[in-house]
Amino acid sequence: MSPHTLQPGPDPALRGLDPAAMAFSSAATRILLNSDGLTTPLLQALVRGPLRARARDVRTVSPQALPPDIREALRPGSTDHCLLRRARLLTVTGRAVSDNTVAALSGVDPRVDQAVADPAHPVGFALAEAGVTLRRRIVHVGRATWPDGATCAVKTYTLDTKDRPLLCIRELFNPYIVEAAVHPEP
Repeated sequence: MSPHTLQPGPDPALRGLDPAAMAFSSAATRILLNSDGLTTPLLQALVRGPLRARARDVRTVSPQALPPDIREALRPGSTDHCLLRRARLLTVTGRAVSDNTVAALSGVDPRVDQAVADPAHPVGFALAEAGVTLRRRIVHVGRATWPDGATCAVKTYTLDTKDRPLLCIRELFNPYIVEAAVHPEP
């Protein structure tokens, strides 16, 4: 076989990419949903400027008070305490770029508790500044409903220690910034 013969099957460059993310029409949306790194820098590139966080609610809750999909991904024990944060990432003009729900196992690492409780900083940036290194694992990408009722892209991922998930983050992306259109079904 010559080195220029095409091999059947999927493009090797696409291995490991989430098929649900690949269904989106926008290349920027596909990159955002497939990335297992910090999301905020990608969003900053999209809006061509810095983002700031504004937490609407940060509180300690029981595992039963977590949204079911987040509880399933985080896998807290029945006696664990969890921090629950609802926040938005905003442009300098105050336009919402993402709407985030963050849950963390409380009391495991004080730096994580502080990063989640800080209402003014994106959690990923706060964790990086505190020297916390966790492995990201994407658990769901797809479409959801933005607060105004429009269809938006969504990504849920955990930040894991070597033993278990420590945080779970669900991000809804503003569909007027991050396109949520998908390729038509064949």
